[in-house]
Amino acid sequence: MLNDWMPVSDAEVGRWLALSLEEHWSRTKTANYITAVVPKGFAAYARLFHPAYRGSEDRELTWAQVAKLTGRSPHAQMQWHAVSRFRDLDTCLPGIIQPCTGYLPDKQARILAEILCRHTNTPETCYFAIWEGWGFPEVEGLRDKTTRLCLPDRTYYLLKGNLEKALISGTHFSLRPVNIWWPEDRQWCAATEVDLMWTYVAGSEACISEILDSGRLEAWRATLDDRLDLGSDEINN
Repeated sequence: MLNDWMPVSDAEVGRWLALSLEEHWSRTKTANYITAVVPKGFAAYARLFHPAYRGSEDRELTWAQVAKLTGRSPHAQMQWHAVSRFRDLDTCLPGIIQPCTGYLPDKQARILAEILCRHTNTPETCYFAIWEGWGFPEVEGLRDKTTRLCLPDRTYYLLKGNLEKALISGTHFSLRPVNIWWPEDRQWCAATEVDLMWTYVAGSEACISEILDSGRLEAWRATLDDRLDLGSDEINN
């Protein structure tokens, strides 16, 4: 499946992201909003929580389950540090593995890809932005052919491929984590900021509703004025 990667010669295909993203992601601000990570202009948004694990990666724990164990309240803007309360969690559930930071795990990526394929007319041509900090995928001949996409505070390698063949098979994520992906017709956009333990998805109401109702992903509806900084969990902090 390595041949599913194709170079992108012109970063112009990602310019719409630079125009749609608002404030820069910054640790120095008192508040940061999801528009620093996922583009504005879509009908609906979802926040997908990366699972935690108990002992091994085949024993998943949702954030809602962890919150129940620690006596906290699950909600759309919960933060891991606030719901896990590490000392409390270690007492009632030792051996916990924290959620993945900066990328959506393979299992959840494949589930999401299956859903997103139904909400685009161009699944055969999707763009994949990989943060340069992860390093370039070990695919011979692509490094010198593909362009880089510069967004606020981050630079990404930009590649393209068939969503069904590439993401559902898990190939892209096993080579290097994909941080931002969208189809050629821009019907949706999925984005994972490298410092966060969750992924945002922007799309149509039908697309987001299917994600929320699938039962296979821990997802909550998000809005553009949701905060993503450490102080955003006002219920559990």
